[in-house]
Amino acid sequence: MNGCIGVFWIYKSQIYAKSIQIDKVKPIRGFIDSDFAHYQEWSEISIQNKDFYLYEYEDIPRGRVVYDIEENQFIIYCNEIILKKEISKRLILEKFQILNENSIFKEDEHYRII
Repeated sequence: MNGCIGVFWIYKSQIYAKSIQIDKVKPIRGFIDSDFAHYQEWSEISIQNKDFYLYEYEDIPRGRVVYDIEENQFIIYCNEIILKKEISKRLILEKFQILNENSIFKEDEHYRII
């Protein structure tokens, strides 16, 4: 199996992510998901861009990639900002090494920016 799962942020047409190959993670209830949490990974991610000191982890468009074993596809959960930008989708697919035809993007209220 190829591809990665994990969490990501999109800022100024760049992706910042913490990912792991899906074959390194044990499936649970038909899904392969990472233990990565945005709030925990933010301290490491935030040092990658000098602007990030201005923000909390939930202030920047973000999402999560999981793998659905039964459907044999990656699910990219994110907010509406990411869904509207083709460049953001392409960045995610490239970073997580997944094919467009083997993935689905879904808006998730959890990642909404208030």
